Amino acid sequence: MFRRILLLIPVLLSVLALPAPARAQPPASLRILLTNDDGYQAPFTLHLRQALIAAGHDVTIVAPAGDSSGVGTSINIRFGTTVEAAEMSPGVWAIAGTPADAVSFGVRKVFAADPPDLVVSGPNQGENVAAAVNHSGTVGAAVTALEVGIPALALSTARQGSAFPGAAQAVAFGVKLVNRLAATAPNGLLLPARTALNVNYPAAPTGEVRVSRLGRMLPVTVDYLPATDVCARCYRLQPLFATTPDPVADADRTHLAAGAVTITPLTDNWEARPAIAARLGARLDDLTP
Repeated sequence: MFRRILLLIPVLLSVLALPAPARAQPPASLRILLTNDDGYQAPFTLHLRQALIAAGHDVTIVAPAGDSSGVGTSINIRFGTTVEAAEMSPGVWAIAGTPADAVSFGVRKVFAADPPDLVVSGPNQGENVAAAVNHSGTVGAAVTALEVGIPALALSTARQGSAFPGAAQAVAFGVKLVNRLAATAPNGLLLPARTALNVNYPAAPTGEVRVSRLGRMLPVTVDYLPATDVCARCYRLQPLFATTPDPVADADRTHLAAGAVTITPLTDNWEARPAIAARLGARLDDLTP
């Protein structure tokens, strides 16, 4: 994974850090499937849709009917069952399912005649960094898009207490990023094959954008406290916040805490590095069924 990120950094820097060519054409109009894990009525997503449309893009929301945070890449494959989905208003679809369900339904039904150019997930209400991406519905939607060959962005805005002071700026940055990708896409290729960008916008931005590595630690984990006031066998979930630095150099969690917008390239492949697979293969070589 680290080697892949190193290879992608020059590409992303050329897209994000350098000024646009002097004679660059206006960004191409993209057909975008916009989703999230907060529900089709989530205000940040509605604001992003309006901003992307104002920038000339064709944007259709296909999102869960309600809050589906923390479900990761969970998808309904209970064949023979039914799922409810409807166009709630022009260009806004709700599905009774997860973010992954929304992307799957959107690609196969709403965009059945022609797949979208890009899937954008978010902006999420709260950051998705480091190991939290393994459980994030916002990132899960982006990964689902990669599985069917569609490039994707996952966009999140950091929390400050119960507020999201960077939300409006995150929406504006999301539009800027989509426009830059569209304007600089070689041969129409918005991102390298099977690649998503996990973008986190800080609560107090310092004006810096950092291409980051995926951190290893969960920023927030769960503690379980006895809740005998509810029942004898009950436990109440409480947040347990990480207080130590992330062990990964250039981790997204570290850069976000310092006020940088973080952009972390992701793929849909969780396979271990070849060197690790080779060492394990040698250890298991004589193993029989």
